[in-house]
Amino acid sequence: MFSHPVPGPPEPTGHSATAPGEPALDGRWRAATAGWRSSSIRSADPERVWAWVRHAWEGAVALPGGPDDAAPGPTATGPDHRVEDLLSVAALLALQERFLAVAAGEAAPAAVPDPRRDGAPLGEDEALAVVRRTWELDPAGADAQEFAAELSGFLEDHLDERAEDLRLSLLARRGPTQVFAELWSLDHGDELDPEPAAEGAPPFPLSTDDIAWIVSGVPGPEKHTAWEWLVR
Repeated sequence: MFSHPVPGPPEPTGHSATAPGEPALDGRWRAATAGWRSSSIRSADPERVWAWVRHAWEGAVALPGGPDDAAPGPTATGPDHRVEDLLSVAALLALQERFLAVAAGEAAPAAVPDPRRDGAPLGEDEALAVVRRTWELDPAGADAQEFAAELSGFLEDHLDERAEDLRLSLLARRGPTQVFAELWSLDHGDELDPEPAAEGAPPFPLSTDDIAWIVSGVPGPEKHTAWEWLVR
């Protein structure tokens, strides 16, 4: 009998592939983002959005071999961490989309990006396993269309709760001023420090000068509304 090596996760393409981060987490990031074609990125700078998603996601996981100082949030390092990472990415995409909508004077979208619809590798059985952690759901004997709609609804509820948990975790770990400045910068790069950053420097975390430029600039009603939404 011949043995075949287990294929690794597909290589991500597009802007998620270039998001800088901790090299030790590159494999997990690839597994969580390969295939994403998210329609929830409303910013004119999707590369910057993916850089922030990775920066925020790395704050919610424990670095392999490092001190486990991760606050609430998935820190799994076993075979199931791919699903946890994938769901966190979806929740962070929802968080940035909602913030930018509020910052633009719009209502925060109620929908959460569905990892299955947006092309990430989340199987129906994996989605069902996630939903069953909280809700009783059994496909046996159920109408296929009704069950699919019910599963999608529960998965959206789960991701909605995760987005809220990650919002609170980010605020607790980094402080509201830094989190606000990072999210605001996704669609307002013109408000960053005009002095060029060091060559090759990642976009996140923001420098203290960048944060100061954003929070000390003209406040305006949009900033006030977005701030109140973030720290509610």
